[in-house]
Amino acid sequence: MSRFIQIIKNDFKNYLRYSVLQTVLILSVLFSVSMAFFPQIDPLILVYITVFILPVIILSISIYIENEEKTLFPLAMCDCSALEIILAKVVSALLILLIPLILYIIIMFTVLHMSFNVLLFILIYLLSAVIHIIIGIVLAIISKSNHIMSISYIGYIVIFSVMPIFHQQGLIPEYFQYILIVSPAYLSGLLFEQIIIGYIHIADWLIILAILLQLIYIGVFTMFVIRPYFKSYLFYRINEKGERLG
Repeated sequence: MSRFIQIIKNDFKNYLRYSVLQTVLILSVLFSVSMAFFPQIDPLILVYITVFILPVIILSISIYIENEEKTLFPLAMCDCSALEIILAKVVSALLILLIPLILYIIIMFTVLHMSFNVLLFILIYLLSAVIHIIIGIVLAIISKSNHIMSISYIGYIVIFSVMPIFHQQGLIPEYFQYILIVSPAYLSGLLFEQIIIGYIHIADWLIILAILLQLIYIGVFTMFVIRPYFKSYLFYRINEKGERLG
């Protein structure tokens, strides 16, 4: 447990030192102000950007900083499991993402006078954030260099994260949605739409499928990619940096 807390503290130290926390706070305030004073902007689009893109960026920055600061070595050598390390990183990223969540809920109810189930909204928000944090870790593991990792992150964001935004704006035909279920962001977007707009446009079975698939994605990525290969990835990054310095 002490190692778990230490990892979270180290993450927040890096978030503060490299202005990640400050950036998230500024973006949260800007998005909240946009919700409140620009009614032509769909609030869901800002929510999508927050839970589909920010977690991936936070993870990429965190891993890059640890690689450059040589703090990957203690993680690789510690006696804690890979799952414990990942859980700590997921928790630290989620704690940061609570900032926009709280601001959005306040604005939606007090300024926009929206009516929806707050508990369901929070649960879907956390589920969406967790799966995108996990995806960020997976992309880091399968990338062999910082350059490839950056391309992987950008590629995921461009190809998959913009899909729910296009769907929300009616730019994607309804029949095409059955192909888009491979995108966790699209699945999360369906759930957000049903919470905010209502259970009108989408079949109940698709809502259930969206929840189940996201949970399956988290389980598969964690058990078959992160758990067996995360520490190997840490050692690879350490060796790569040592060779580069040499």
